[in-house]
Amino acid sequence: MSRLEPLGSRELDAEAGRPVTRRPQVRALDAHGHPVPGARVTFRGNGVRLTGEAADVTVTADRGGVATAPALQPGEHPGRFTLTATAPGGRGPAVDFTVTVRPSPYRLELWGQDHEGHQDPQRPPLSLPLKAGPDSLLSELPSVRVTRNGRPAAGLRIAVTVLTAVKGEKPVPALDGPFFRNEDEDEHEAEHDRPVRSLLLPPTDADGRITLPPLHTGPRPGSYILRLVTHSGDAPAAPSGNVLDIPLTVTPPPSTGPRIS
Repeated sequence: MSRLEPLGSRELDAEAGRPVTRRPQVRALDAHGHPVPGARVTFRGNGVRLTGEAADVTVTADRGGVATAPALQPGEHPGRFTLTATAPGGRGPAVDFTVTVRPSPYRLELWGQDHEGHQDPQRPPLSLPLKAGPDSLLSELPSVRVTRNGRPAAGLRIAVTVLTAVKGEKPVPALDGPFFRNEDEDEHEAEHDRPVRSLLLPPTDADGRITLPPLHTGPRPGSYILRLVTHSGDAPAAPSGNVLDIPLTVTPPPSTGPRIS
């Protein structure tokens, strides 16, 4: 193989948190300009992920020598990022695609704070992080308001996931600790009312608001995060908007001190 040529525009764009709609393509050519079927082409992202969390993926060109990149998933931060296609061993010039990530039109805010995170005196008081002891039920969690370009986003779905929050480490989905109860009436009896740590909430109301369901803290003290992400469809795997993190602390039980007989 002698070189790669881009197919279509090398400029791509997407909203923050949403996948890039077009998948970049290159054609592998030999020294005579003929397609090279089966050529191996590596796509490497700088600021964009490919196929989950992968930073680079190698694909095989089809019968016409065309290699197609996997779906691209930008992060939550706007900016300009690069996707580079190279031949095996780095032979020949690379092909760069530019991905422009625009700010998300959605904004998630807690009802009780303004858009900058300060307490709004016209709203109910809100104290963060949320705190409760082990095996407690938080039945009055804060409401969340979603806007799109400054206007209430009615009918939008929000997914909430419980994450661990270990200092110095990246938050990851919690395997134990706080949980919700699955109250989806469409679930089978065995699945209904089971503990879940990832939940798709009902659509927001006419004011773009939704109240979080009751949360059980579980028996394990520690620091956690309730991560909320807006969604345009019914699948929690397809984030489409902004992210809001609500810190939660499950406090250790009070010490009873030494027993004196």
